[in-house]
Amino acid sequence: MNKKGILFLTIQQFVFLVYFMLTTTIFLIALSNGNEGVSIRIFGGGDDGYFYWEQAKNIAAGRDAILTSIYPLIIGYIVKITGIESVYIIRLFNFFGFVLLVLFSIYLIKLFSKLEDKKFGLHWVYDAKIVLLIIFLLYPSLQIQVNLSIYRDVWIYLIYLLSTILSMKIIFIGSNRVLNFLLLLLTLWLLGEFRTYSLLSFLLTVAFYFFYKWTKKLKKPSFIPILLILLFGIYYKFFMDYQVPIVNMSLKQVLNYRNYFLTIAPGGSQMEINLDQPSFTLFIINYIHSYVGNLLGPLPWHIRNTSTLFAFFTETIPMLLILIFLWNKRGIITKVQEYVLLHAFIWIGLIAVSNDNIGAATRLRAVGWILILIVFASVFSKSRCIKKKRCIDQNLILEKKEGLLG
Repeated sequence: MNKKGILFLTIQQFVFLVYFMLTTTIFLIALSNGNEGVSIRIFGGGDDGYFYWEQAKNIAAGRDAILTSIYPLIIGYIVKITGIESVYIIRLFNFFGFVLLVLFSIYLIKLFSKLEDKKFGLHWVYDAKIVLLIIFLLYPSLQIQVNLSIYRDVWIYLIYLLSTILSMKIIFIGSNRVLNFLLLLLTLWLLGEFRTYSLLSFLLTVAFYFFYKWTKKLKKPSFIPILLILLFGIYYKFFMDYQVPIVNMSLKQVLNYRNYFLTIAPGGSQMEINLDQPSFTLFIINYIHSYVGNLLGPLPWHIRNTSTLFAFFTETIPMLLILIFLWNKRGIITKVQEYVLLHAFIWIGLIAVSNDNIGAATRLRAVGWILILIVFASVFSKSRCIKKKRCIDQNLILEKKEGLLG
């Protein structure tokens, strides 16, 4: 193994160690505070982790439980099967989910390398994996969702990523399609059981991707945005009460849910963007504001306390720079990376409809952010490789070894 490979493995183990130490430390602090090790409550009262733990104990004891997703059922059976009624066993379970998330993220970079234009070679791959590991180490919201409590989110991140990988292998590689399709059905079922609208987002993205490919054959892709806005305008005007399959909610119900947190139970980090507007034009204007807020927020006018100020400097500014970089380097972004980015941006588009809270946005958008960060790590490393003229040089060496030039 070369020096870069050793460096990659060292950083990977360090990242795993940091996350393991964080979740263990928070568990011990929470346990000493009488919270059973669930959370240290730095954001006030109880969180979702307390609810999940109570339902898990009910399941383990054979009592009735409230199942808002499959997650309490899974952790309840973990407690029942192991016989260990301790939050720490669930923290280890979630840590295992994080390890899988890292491994599959790295695998996606390898998959990019297999589908790259040959002229770029493979010299950038180790750099990309190292960059991604450093980002995961420095990503505050990811650390919070994995370590602060026993949230389900890390599994949603993982399953969505795995679903994206399997769909890529079916669409772009084509080998073992039957097996990959069966595995995709399984992951999509799990995705829907963990969070229904994540399944909706995935299916919408795949549908949009094939629709876009069809329009490119017609050589009229420019009319797509106009057509989509027109269709959505008709839906907004005449079909707001129609319940969308999978999530079984209408747009009107979603907007009422959003307005509930705006008017009746507002949080400390609301963006205060009302999407329930009398005209479709006002809806679009406010929706764009909500989209940008959920993608990048807190925006400067959303900063009201220390936590939003912290998020602005550690998440908003870095992601803004990343998106600018990707736009500037769009010439070397491959079709498969565009497909991954499409998943990210449609995911943000869905949560922008229902969510008005910055705190919730930092948690929910991580599905899209992780996909963006994987693409960024790849494009950034490939860009540096091209700049140093190492990609082409390495490719020439590989070709000589294969006898293509001799």
